[in-house]
Amino acid sequence: MTDDEVRNLVVRYKPNRKVLDAMADIQILGTVGPSASGKTTLMKALVKASPKFKFILDETSRSPRPNEVDGVDFLFYTKEEILRDLKNGELVQVALGPNGDLYSTRLSSYPEDAIGIIALVPPAVKEFRQLPIKSFKSAFIVPKSFDIWQQWLAKQTEAGSWSEEKLQSRLAEAKQSYEFALNDNNIRFILNDEIDRAAGRLEQVVAGQPPADERRARSIAAENYAKLLKLLNESSNS
Repeated sequence: MTDDEVRNLVVRYKPNRKVLDAMADIQILGTVGPSASGKTTLMKALVKASPKFKFILDETSRSPRPNEVDGVDFLFYTKEEILRDLKNGELVQVALGPNGDLYSTRLSSYPEDAIGIIALVPPAVKEFRQLPIKSFKSAFIVPKSFDIWQQWLAKQTEAGSWSEEKLQSRLAEAKQSYEFALNDNNIRFILNDEIDRAAGRLEQVVAGQPPADERRARSIAAENYAKLLKLLNESSNS
């Protein structure tokens, strides 16, 4: 199957009637942000701090990263397996990541007695907003500075033994994430300066409140984006 054929299937995807009917009570908080922005760390802190939050295990066709465990961090499937379930309408949603990987979820991964939290790529945010679920809120995670984010990304790069090509793909993915968030009117900005405080800001988003320090978070996001563009430009000219 060609990339264009996969893309068309994802764009046209609709869950089957059984899946649609089961969505009415689902509540979701989605976190968005570039690699190494701290999404998973903050979500783990939120789950640890409050029993009203539980992870939604995302399925992906990408390879596991260092220290990721199947069934704990993600459910790892082949692209063919996800496409099979897509064709049968058995998924809640499916999105195509910036690198061509598939990300999807199914009903069995959604908690019935809690608010589900999940890290999302930007296309998945748009998709969740169209689903007939009880509640969906999204938050963009902003590292407190560009330099701090670069340090976190360098650690992830070293731990994963990333090639230069893979690092550049992560930077391009970060560019898309920032552009999405900075141009979206319905996403909240969460400053990731200290874990407990940042997790508390996520709780404010779920409660329908503006998160603390959001204006500062958005300003830092704009600064990070500008510095990222400069870095990408320098890389392309070197």
